[in-house]
Amino acid sequence: SYVVRTSYVRTYVRTYVRTYVRTYVRTYVRTYVRTYVRTYVRTYVRTYVLRTYVRTTTYDYVRTTTTYYYVRTYVRTYVRTYVRTYVRTYVRTYVRTYVRTYVRYVTTTLRYVTLRYVYVTLRYVTLRYVTLRYVTLRYVTLRYVTLLTYLLIIILYIYNNNNK
Repeated sequence: SYVVRTSYVRTYVRTYVRTYVRTYVRTYVRTYVRTYVRTYVRTYVRTYVLRTYVRTTTYDYVRTTTTYYYVRTYVRTYVRTYVRTYVRTYVRTYVRTYVRTYVRYVTTTLRYVTLRYVYVTLRYVTLRYVTLRYVTLRYVTLRYVTLLTYLLIIILYIYNNNNK
């Protein structure tokens, strides 16, 4: 009897060509304008009883002494008002743009060679926020109540200038 042996030789040759070209362009333009206008009108009404005078007058009668007391009281009242107005405005504008481009490909051998990601990135350009710091009108003390009309004129003047 004969034994027949068959040998198989298999050869695989595979060639891969893969090319990836991807380009990302992303642009963000964001602008923030925030304006705070705050006006504080604080009014303090204080009343002081400052001076009290006691005057005594004695009248003599035959068998009687009578004492009269006169009390004189000064009341000083004043209004202390200050207006604090400030405009707090900051503009935050930034452009965030980046371009990501990479090429990824494999050569024609069985052992592939990869060119890793090639990044071209423009980092975001930021204009930092510009802040107009608050302008404060310190407190204005008005001595008497009759001058409140002048205070109202000042408030209207400041308010109109801030709204221009």
